[in-house]
Amino acid sequence: MKFTPELEIPGGCIKPLHYDDIDGLFELYKHPEIPGQRPLEDKEQLNRMIDYSVQMAATQRGMMWAIETEGQIKGMVSGFDWQPSNLRIVMRVDGLPSLTVEERAGALKAAIGFLSKKYHVRNFAYQWIEGQSDDIKVALSECGFTLAARLRDGWRTGNTEFSDVEQYHWVSSDDKPVPRKLGDDDELGQNLNANKRGES
Repeated sequence: MKFTPELEIPGGCIKPLHYDDIDGLFELYKHPEIPGQRPLEDKEQLNRMIDYSVQMAATQRGMMWAIETEGQIKGMVSGFDWQPSNLRIVMRVDGLPSLTVEERAGALKAAIGFLSKKYHVRNFAYQWIEGQSDDIKVALSECGFTLAARLRDGWRTGNTEFSDVEQYHWVSSDDKPVPRKLGDDDELGQNLNANKRGES
């Protein structure tokens, strides 16, 4: 069963992780954007990550998409720390140097739009780590995120080195779904004693 849909973005799509994309994903993780993250050396780890992405989506603990533009895997967009009771999720985008601000923002918007509509998630967060590209902040601004807090030394980059973390948030303004029960859509003036031909 397919739990993660393929969604169109300008110039390409975001799509579920697949074993056919391992070479592209391996290239992505050889160039980590996050300070302190080591380049991936064992390609076999990606098989486990793909399996995990399916489990996450099936159990509604998160979701992972590959970002594909011009027929090339250029990044990943993910949602983690899913808290259904609070309708909250933390987003993340990992990209190759060739991933543009527009592509990053498009992927993030597509993922947020799906999660908001399908699962009624309303509260989205994103963590920018000191040392990452400022282009990420530009993409966040295009998606409506605003800076909410700065965590001093909130991210470990080495044995004794730390970086600050900027916490961004965006809260959907869409109306919350209204719980309904059987009979809510019935017409108040209907004749419940009418027969099938409409006779009273």
